[in-house]
Amino acid sequence: MPGVFSFPEAKQWAYAGTTLLAVGGDEQTRHAIGASNRAVELYHAGPEGDRSPGDLQAAHLDLATAYLASGQVERAGAKLSEVFTAEVFTASITIRLRNLAALLGSEPYRGAQSAVDLRAHIHEVTVRPALASNPTEPR
Repeated sequence: MPGVFSFPEAKQWAYAGTTLLAVGGDEQTRHAIGASNRAVELYHAGPEGDRSPGDLQAAHLDLATAYLASGQVERAGAKLSEVFTAEVFTASITIRLRNLAALLGSEPYRGAQSAVDLRAHIHEVTVRPALASNPTEPR
């Protein structure tokens, strides 16, 4: 089948994790963690031609977001550290990082020092130039 169904399995799992997070709710968040973890495993184990650094970053971001939604700020930070190691981010990853920073600045995370530290680190890494297919795409 064409389209999404012809993507490598790791990418399919990454999209599943993103979709489950978008749907929201506790059960979907738990499933998103499983799907995103599976994507990360497959990206690491799969053929080099099927590896996508941006999709791997997205899967780690989905894990961080899911852990944060589950109240696990430290686990979210651990997953974000996997993203922070990249030299550059696509515009999409930069936008997602900034959205996560906004979430960290809201209740119930606002007062937690670990959330403050993560927001500061996100700000630090997102000031670097992004890769964008469209130079007018927001950073």
